Amino acid sequence: MAATAEAVPVPTSRRRLTNRDPVLIAALTGLALLVVVLLVGPWLWGHDPNSVTLGQQLRSPSAAHPLGTDNLGRDMLARVLSGARTSLGAGLIVVVAGGLLGCITGLLAGALGGYVDTVLTWLTNSILCFPAIMLAMAFVMALEPGVTAVVIGLAIHSFPWYMRTLRGEVLRISSLDFVKSAGAIGASRTRTLIHHILPHLISTIVLQMAAVFGASVLSLAALGFLGMGAQPPTAELGAMITDGQQFFLTGQWWLAAFPGLVLLVAVTLTTIVADRARELLDPRGEYVAAD
Repeated sequence: MAATAEAVPVPTSRRRLTNRDPVLIAALTGLALLVVVLLVGPWLWGHDPNSVTLGQQLRSPSAAHPLGTDNLGRDMLARVLSGARTSLGAGLIVVVAGGLLGCITGLLAGALGGYVDTVLTWLTNSILCFPAIMLAMAFVMALEPGVTAVVIGLAIHSFPWYMRTLRGEVLRISSLDFVKSAGAIGASRTRTLIHHILPHLISTIVLQMAAVFGASVLSLAALGFLGMGAQPPTAELGAMITDGQQFFLTGQWWLAAFPGLVLLVAVTLTTIVADRARELLDPRGEYVAAD
């Protein structure tokens, strides 16, 4: 009589990945719609965000100007679309640049150890002594006010979080039996790192990128609020909130409300995606995102 094969239990992480998560689907859909609107919206609307129209200052939302106009008569819908592209695009650059530098240093520190690990750990600890906004402000003062200086400062501040997280993961995975076996059969350190360790770090890198993106967008908006980010006439959400707050108490609420709403929606959706993705990719709760 043939033996009956026992059912192999599906790991918890795989069960969660195969189940539909309505919250994650809704957040991803919202982010996708936001990206589409930001990419296609300026082309469909067709208004110049920097075009000053005399006689149209501080007009309330209407059919001609769905989000109203600012104190210079510029169309707020065009400026919100342009400002969101500036803020979210800068946040994406911070994520990519900081992630690339952090991944390289984290892999080197964890794989090589010794003096390389000591020097890189000392460097990252020195950078983390400064808050992100203060470091970005230092680059603004050293260079010039603008998005470029802010992005450089935020990217430099973000890479230590990648480095520390990945260094720990490399050390943990290197102690596992399958990695030791690869080395025992003659696999080089580089091959072991690329083919046996790096694939297990993808989920950690994705989670860290999601956390850094939300924090970077908020930091960029805060520096724009202080006048150190995008300079006039470039539209940027933080700077637009700063420009609009002086009119809030006089009834022109739309100048600060709409940029703030877009910023709130973008960061909230990103945070939801990061939290739900952490539950899916790290069901044991071993990963703690640093921002």
